[in-house]
Amino acid sequence: MSAESPVVPTQYGPIRGVRKTASTGVEYCSFQRVPYAKPPVGDLRFKDAEPPTPWVEPLDCTVQGPGGYQFSKLQNKIIGSEDCLHMNIFTKNLDKQHGQPVLLYIHGGAFNRGSSGVEMYGPDYLIQADIVLVTFNYRVGALGFISFDSPDIGLPGNAGLKDQNLAIRWVIENIANFGGDPKNITLFGESAGGCSVHYHMISDLSKGMFQRAIVMSGCSLNNWSIVPRRQFSERLAKAVGWDGQGGEKAALQALMKATPEDIVSKQCDIRTANEKENGIMFEFGPVIEPYIKSNCIIPKDPLNMCREAWGNDLDILIGGNSEEGLFSLSEIKENPAIMNNLKDFEYFVPLELDLVRTSAKCKEFGIRLKKHYYGDTAPSFENREGYLTLMTDKLFWHGLHRTIYSRINSKKASKTYVYHFTVDSATYNHYRIYFCDKNVRGTAHADDLSYIFKNLFSKVPPKDTFEYRVMMNMVGLFSQFASNNGNPNGTVTDIWKPIGETVGPYKCLNITNEGLDFIDLPEQKRMELWDSMYTKEQLY
Repeated sequence: MSAESPVVPTQYGPIRGVRKTASTGVEYCSFQRVPYAKPPVGDLRFKDAEPPTPWVEPLDCTVQGPGGYQFSKLQNKIIGSEDCLHMNIFTKNLDKQHGQPVLLYIHGGAFNRGSSGVEMYGPDYLIQADIVLVTFNYRVGALGFISFDSPDIGLPGNAGLKDQNLAIRWVIENIANFGGDPKNITLFGESAGGCSVHYHMISDLSKGMFQRAIVMSGCSLNNWSIVPRRQFSERLAKAVGWDGQGGEKAALQALMKATPEDIVSKQCDIRTANEKENGIMFEFGPVIEPYIKSNCIIPKDPLNMCREAWGNDLDILIGGNSEEGLFSLSEIKENPAIMNNLKDFEYFVPLELDLVRTSAKCKEFGIRLKKHYYGDTAPSFENREGYLTLMTDKLFWHGLHRTIYSRINSKKASKTYVYHFTVDSATYNHYRIYFCDKNVRGTAHADDLSYIFKNLFSKVPPKDTFEYRVMMNMVGLFSQFASNNGNPNGTVTDIWKPIGETVGPYKCLNITNEGLDFIDLPEQKRMELWDSMYTKEQLY
């Protein structure tokens, strides 16, 4: 075995990696494009992933593989491959005798885009800690989340989540060979990745497969976590040429014949204007499966799953960013008329309350929201701050808040540590700068990732900057939580306390330009407004 090209055995065959030096100066071994499943191509398209076919000669795992098929906003074109079920393993020590904690990351992207590529998720920051970092791709969009009602079709949905489940199993079975401890896995993810982490916490399919979790800016109680069953699969089949005859079987045949480019290009055009107005954000993502199979991952409403979840026994970190709603700025910049058509805000009332939009109760709740976020002023593009704050709460913080309450209500002895990320850099908040508006300020959705992973947008922050301190704090908090039996205190701070045992106001670790504070959650009053629309049974 070459010192520069380490070969490591896996249960399917040996793989060859490469030694690298991170931009932070740390030397590590990199293994990329490691197959954890058979390529889901040909007859395997849309189906649940299967373990890979074993091989004998060392597999070249020195260069990363493609992500799943998707439309890239950054590149303004369709990219990816159906052969995308690979993972990346980054480790400083291949010694099996002293297993390091494993940080296993699930990328975001609204379940319709994203990948584990080092362009966005470079290991350079986290690999400074004594951990093994694993990232991976899963199928996104229609290719990962097609769902048909009939058991005869055998596609109830959520293949993308089941990809993730198989990836976690691969890590358990193989990570010891890379210096990792298979009994010390911290699953973490952001946005749709955070939602995915939470699904694995509440689904029995993933029971016992990891020891703790970090849930970032997304969870199963967010209003976008479940796609309603509105025959989106049949609509897509018609968009790619199905004549509507022959039922679901014929629809599937049309989708099997379609090119992946055709599927990706058509999948985003099948929501109606009314569905968009009602806040249905995408056509393909997690669904409540229409029937139960042995590998069902979402058998019923996520709120009911939360109440009896095995993951209530796990210690977790959970939180989000202070201006998550800047996520919505690009949409209203492209279509400022959105701000002039908000009516009485009845379309912001949560769908899970099951209220008719024209009902007096729905209108009452809408007017309450409008008054809270706008007072007596009129919403407009120029006066958009209230709208963006509302989207922060509706799309992200209230779902996280309900998850926190659900864990309190479970009466388990596990610990829940809440964080609030509000770091505002002119140069390192990369999501805000490149995807929202380089001229606005605040801490947008996904801005925290710039301080956890190295990305292609910039070099490592200079050591005398607050950005460098934030990066080191995030690395320290996450790795300490992973290595210290679920306690994030020690290397960076000793002030972070878990939430209490009763439902009510709670405190969070506030991560700022200046440092760390333990404070009352700044969004608490806004959360109480959203809470007031729910009964206790609906809330948690």
